[in-house]
Amino acid sequence: MQFFVIYSYFTEEERSRDHYRELTEEQNLGFDEDHLKTVDTLNAKQMAGYEEILDHVLKNKGQVFFVDGPGGTGKTYLYKALIAKVRSMDLIVVATATSGIAASIMPGGRTTHSRFKIPIKLSGNTMCSFTKQSGTAELLRKASMIIWDEVAMTKRQALRLLTGP
Repeated sequence: MQFFVIYSYFTEEERSRDHYRELTEEQNLGFDEDHLKTVDTLNAKQMAGYEEILDHVLKNKGQVFFVDGPGGTGKTYLYKALIAKVRSMDLIVVATATSGIAASIMPGGRTTHSRFKIPIKLSGNTMCSFTKQSGTAELLRKASMIIWDEVAMTKRQALRLLTGP
């Protein structure tokens, strides 16, 4: 019986291109000029959050921020301003949300299950289905900012898959 691997027929360039597809797609998303202008219209609380989060991004200081508030208080408005600013500096922003509806209104947004390869069914030994060498892992290493909208609606196990115990 003979075995052959189709993978070996790809050139190194083709493998590399496929491997970094996710990274390339994020780098090519661009930003909406109108969202850059929204910074001037942020309210005081939004502006304080914007400045603090942006300061951490620019200084490459890792930090987790929890933006919370009832619907209609401007969380997505803030996210769009941050996304535009960070992407305008040719940095990578991974924009995700727990629900598909919330993900669809974020520039370049995807659901967290899709982006982080989180299985729908979670158990005590569940793992995200990407490797350290994958395009997803490379994207996360190169990201300057990750936004996870509606994180409070997410099962604790899903969040722990990415952040650890």
